[in-house]
Amino acid sequence: MESKNQNSLKDKAPAKKTRYSIQVIIILAIFFFVLFNLVFKLIVDLRSESVKKKTEQLEAQRIEQEFIVNIDKEYGRLMKIYTAKEYEKAIEIIKVFNKYGKSDYKNLEDIKKEIRLYTLKKKLEFIPKIHLTEFMKLSKDIDIEEDDTTEVFIRTPRYGQYFYTSDLPIICEGVALSLKGDFSENINWSSSLDGELGKGKQIEIRLSVGEHEITATGTNGITTGNMSIRIIIEKEPEFLKKYKKN
Repeated sequence: MESKNQNSLKDKAPAKKTRYSIQVIIILAIFFFVLFNLVFKLIVDLRSESVKKKTEQLEAQRIEQEFIVNIDKEYGRLMKIYTAKEYEKAIEIIKVFNKYGKSDYKNLEDIKKEIRLYTLKKKLEFIPKIHLTEFMKLSKDIDIEEDDTTEVFIRTPRYGQYFYTSDLPIICEGVALSLKGDFSENINWSSSLDGELGKGKQIEIRLSVGEHEITATGTNGITTGNMSIRIIIEKEPEFLKKYKKN
């Protein structure tokens, strides 16, 4: 009887080993299957991304070539919009000319200059040279003696001005007035692109290329006021650089 039990145990041992081996093989098979799928998906994604970037590059090149081929047509469209004084739309087309290195095409510089002047005149006829005594008198005349607000005005640069990088640095000048006094020396200047620019009534700034919203912020210690303007910094055209060298 005892001999039979020993034989039975001997028979079960190999069977357990066999089952264990099969389980290990199955687990490894599942693991490698999942790993293969992950690697395959990663390769497909990378390839898709590469193809997508290549397609975008080719599309950008195609659009640029199409623009160059039809540049006279685009210029005619610009002139039509410009003549109709739809300057906001004209600016968008001019940006395309700039993007493809055609900022000096025909009389585009003259058009840009006139649009700038028109924008300045429309957006901001003038910033008065405000004096504290005049401000105080005006405030009293309209019965706001208890008003503690801070009024901030930017004198320069003007709204919508364009600058070339060769024009830098730019002078920023402003005033911050309140019935409590003149707080212009504490004006904080900032740019939507370049961040904090400095502090003071008048400062010199150097800006990166692009469209900036310049904000002047002043306070009388109780209230805070601010004023913002938009200016554009462009790279100096190659033809202008050559002209200056000559």
